[in-house]
Amino acid sequence: MKFSSVVLFILMSLYFAYFAYAVVFLFPLLTTTGSVILNVLLVSAEMLAGLFSIYLYHSVFSTLEWKHPEFRKMKKWPSVTIQVPIFNESIGIVRKTLLNALNQDYLGKYEIIVADDSTDTAKARAVRNFCKEHKIKYVYRKHRSGFKAGALNNILSMSKGDVIALLDADDMPEKTFLSHAVSTLYSDKKYAFVQTRNEERNHGVNTVTGIGRLVRDLFFGAILKSKDNRDLAIFCGSAGAIKKKILKELGGWPEKTVTEDIDLSTMAFAKGYTSRFINPAQCRGLLPPTFTGLCGQTFRWSFGTTKTLILRWKLILKIPGFWRKIEHFLSCMTYVLGPAIVAIDLIMITHLFLGTPIFHMYESKTVWIFGAMLTLSSFLALMFVQLRDGRVSIKRTLDYIFVIFGLSVNFTKAVAGAILGRKFSFFRTPRSATTGKNYNLLRRFWLELAIGVLSLIAGVVRITDPIYTAQSTWVLFFGIGFLTAPYFAVKYG
Repeated sequence: MKFSSVVLFILMSLYFAYFAYAVVFLFPLLTTTGSVILNVLLVSAEMLAGLFSIYLYHSVFSTLEWKHPEFRKMKKWPSVTIQVPIFNESIGIVRKTLLNALNQDYLGKYEIIVADDSTDTAKARAVRNFCKEHKIKYVYRKHRSGFKAGALNNILSMSKGDVIALLDADDMPEKTFLSHAVSTLYSDKKYAFVQTRNEERNHGVNTVTGIGRLVRDLFFGAILKSKDNRDLAIFCGSAGAIKKKILKELGGWPEKTVTEDIDLSTMAFAKGYTSRFINPAQCRGLLPPTFTGLCGQTFRWSFGTTKTLILRWKLILKIPGFWRKIEHFLSCMTYVLGPAIVAIDLIMITHLFLGTPIFHMYESKTVWIFGAMLTLSSFLALMFVQLRDGRVSIKRTLDYIFVIFGLSVNFTKAVAGAILGRKFSFFRTPRSATTGKNYNLLRRFWLELAIGVLSLIAGVVRITDPIYTAQSTWVLFFGIGFLTAPYFAVKYG
């Protein structure tokens, strides 16, 4: 049995024992209907959050078992089309991507097609002129139907390659990107696509880009490696390659969600296809340097991933293997963690203000330790990944932990929007930082500000009472996290 499986078994056993203890031994101590309802909601939210914590721990230990794919020379290299979708991108950004794409060490034939949906005519003209100068195929649309997926489908019929490689406008591929991706893709007939690690080249701009780097470190450095061990590495929308025959079999890039990457991955896995992940980095992109940009990006991920779960849950049930189904369900449920965090904090605030008893009041210190371990899973996982990658930053890690609480309201709005069927307005991720403080943004983050202030008040009022000290400490921790959203919005735009 694999070590990660042993860890998973131990953690799941403790998880069920922890919540069984709460329900069987502590719930009978609750005497009013209101306290029972409050505790049922609290246990439900904490069980959901705890499940993702265990998933994260399992992913971290799975990285110890991950093996890098071997790059082999091929007798015949298939033709490739590199697709680069853009929207109102400056030529300064696009030029670097296209020049690196032109400079591949690939031994087969490949072409580049730029799919431009820009509404800024000056930027579109500059990109078109550059493409003409370097003999790159350029296709312009006057509408944005289907957003990125629609733009890619628009150029699919004119793409001559047997393989479709995808780059975002800001991705600078390594010289080996195509050769490594294609050789891995054709090493197994069941591989539908290959995803390569995408790192950043602007992580030192400010705190927001530093947090963005940790998001990628955790995802590519732990979660995607773990998923790759079970042939479930998802396509991430850029820095990857897919067999065109399979892409057409799946009906092209799906346009019903705004995260065509995980949507396409779900469809491919349901058909019995698998995938592979390549590490270290084969591409380096740009992270959003503004907090509103980070919010816009994570809102799209949250909305689209939840929409995929709603639309494709029947397909997920068709994925071969019971545990693979469970894992992909969890992948598509990731952002439900946002509503769980918000619910836990609001319930704890209610407990502190009204004195309504909750099961945590009766727990022993030993039980609290396990609860704390679940809460701190992201911190411990990030420290592990950073140690493995040889780049550790305690400050950035703490920033990340607090910002996750600050972003939980953003996740909640996106999840609710996906469930309620609201229309999504596409948001282009900014590439440059803003200067000066913008206090007008406080109106956009009024809910995070309100929850944060309430948390601090509730925590301070009750922290000196021994019965409520532990709960108050956690609520204060949550409150600081919620306040990072309006703080970073004002400071970084």
